[in-house]
Amino acid sequence: MNNLEILGILSALLALVAFVGNEYHKLNSESVWYDLLNFLSGVGLVIYALSIGAIPFVITNSVWALVSGIDLIKYFRKKFI
Repeated sequence: MNNLEILGILSALLALVAFVGNEYHKLNSESVWYDLLNFLSGVGLVIYALSIGAIPFVITNSVWALVSGIDLIKYFRKKFI
């Protein structure tokens, strides 16, 4: 297993942790942790998808990371400004 596969697996696990945490009411979809997990997983999966040439997954995960990233910016802007 190479580093890129490890990145892909860990990124997928982060997305699943966010999903399962939300489904079982351990993570609120409005929490910074939920957005952080989704952002990190989205970025990691974009990198992985680019490496294997899976353009549909690049598009999906780019949007996933972008939406989560926007929420993170809103959170930190509100918190520190």
